[in-house]
Amino acid sequence: MAAVRSVWAHNFTAESAILCAVAPRTVYAALNVQYPGCVVAAAAAGDVRCYYDDLTVEEWYQVVRVNADELKPLQLGLAVRTADGRLFAWEFSMNNFDLAIDGDMCEPASIDYLRCHGMDFNALPWSGVGASSLSFLLWSSGLLATRPSWATFAGAYHVAYLARIMLAGTSRRLPADVGAFEEMVRSLLGHHVYDVRLLAGELRGLLADVARQLAVLSSRPTRPPWGSKNMWDVGFELKIYHPSTHARYHANYYTHLT
Repeated sequence: MAAVRSVWAHNFTAESAILCAVAPRTVYAALNVQYPGCVVAAAAAGDVRCYYDDLTVEEWYQVVRVNADELKPLQLGLAVRTADGRLFAWEFSMNNFDLAIDGDMCEPASIDYLRCHGMDFNALPWSGVGASSLSFLLWSSGLLATRPSWATFAGAYHVAYLARIMLAGTSRRLPADVGAFEEMVRSLLGHHVYDVRLLAGELRGLLADVARQLAVLSSRPTRPPWGSKNMWDVGFELKIYHPSTHARYHANYYTHLT
């Protein structure tokens, strides 16, 4: 498995050049976005929290949309596989979130989890990559124009935050309804966007558990780099993708995510 390339402001230019060099030859890509939790939950009558399985597709999208609009992405994990079988993975740490700023919303439990898994919140605002710079790289690299097959794991939030990153520097927010959001996703990523959790079908568990069941991963690492998860997604896509699958990105995508 290729090493995950940790990207900060100091090496962003050099790593951008590598991505630009391999982007035109990319056939598979995977993404994973780390974000500071969820601060808005669906609520039933009487302020009782809903079970997400009971939500309609539109209701579930509204939860995703409000959280993704209000919170700031922390890291973007990106992995690509080229036509000649080469695998690259990056972990872009972003500078737009600062725990010391009261206005930056977050869920404390998620912050604790991410910190325990190695995220350096002190370094992010000082040494991270700007959202506008990352957006420009993704647009200009040719990766989106190449139209690779995309994979993510339980990824409604990941795709929503990627869209937020792509909109950096503009006044646009996520679309008001799920239909318009799906159109945005198709315009950004194309029609081949897959959720590994749906593709894996009967396999259960966290990402690393599914990886082991598919022999993509031999053992479960204690604290994997976030970018590693994207390489697992690429491995899943190669292992279980079939042209007749109905697990492509569609409205029911949201009803299967937690």
